[in-house]
Amino acid sequence: RRLPPGLQGCKFVRLDFLRSLAARGDGIRRCQDLPRDAFGDPATAQFLIVVSHRWIDRYLCDVLTPGCPEGLRLHKMLEKFDEFFSLRGFGKGNGFVDKWRRLCMSLTDGR
Repeated sequence: RRLPPGLQGCKFVRLDFLRSLAARGDGIRRCQDLPRDAFGDPATAQFLIVVSHRWIDRYLCDVLTPGCPEGLRLHKMLEKFDEFFSLRGFGKGNGFVDKWRRLCMSLTDGR
């Protein structure tokens, strides 16, 4: 895969790294604060998903709650990704295109 010039300098965080953050109870951090092994190689990735969100302030981008100590955004994002990137439900209406469409709709609130 060759990315367009505007994306060639971007860093891509691996899904398994996001899952490990949540498992440890850690939240989303600034890209500059992530270890090298957090990033994947877009040339070898099976999927590239671009997600953008607002930061609450200069240092915080997620809301920590008792039910989501890792952060509500990280929790909901992983919930949606786990629904899509799992072996569950590949029956009728759950093919790749159907699941991809539902993932995109859920991440954009149906817009």
